Amino acid sequence: MSDSTNEKSSKPICAITGTGGFVGSCLKDYFVRHGWEILELVRRPKPGTRAVAFQLGAEISPPSLAGVTALVHCAYDFKPLRREEIHAVNVEGTRKILSAARAAGIGKIVCLSSISAYDGCQSLYGRAKL
Repeated sequence: MSDSTNEKSSKPICAITGTGGFVGSCLKDYFVRHGWEILELVRRPKPGTRAVAFQLGAEISPPSLAGVTALVHCAYDFKPLRREEIHAVNVEGTRKILSAARAAGIGKIVCLSSISAYDGCQSLYGRAKL
C-alpha cells in the first residue's frame, strides 16, 4: 500500500477491483462523487494513490482490506485462454477475493457479472462469470 493508505478517514471506503476497465472506472468515479474513499485493487499501484497490489487468482490478505466498508469486484482477466486457466484465475480468484473480504469483516460485497453469464451459455467467458 502507498503511504496515503495509512491515513485515517471518516469517509466510508470502497475497495474496487477492475478500476482500469470501463465499468470499474465508472464505479470509482461514482463512489468518489458520492463521498467515498476508494481503495483500488490493481496489478500495479500508482504512487500517491490508495491502492493494494492485486492480481486476480492470487491470494490477498484480509489485513490489506482493513477498514474497508464495501467491496465491488468487477475484475476479469482475459489473458488465460484455456478452460482450466480461466477457472484458476477468474473463478478461483473471485472466491479468494470474496473470502478475504469476508475475513476482513467487509459488510457489503457486490460481485458484478455479465449478460454473457446464463444457464447454457457456450462461451468460456460466460461460464466463468456464471
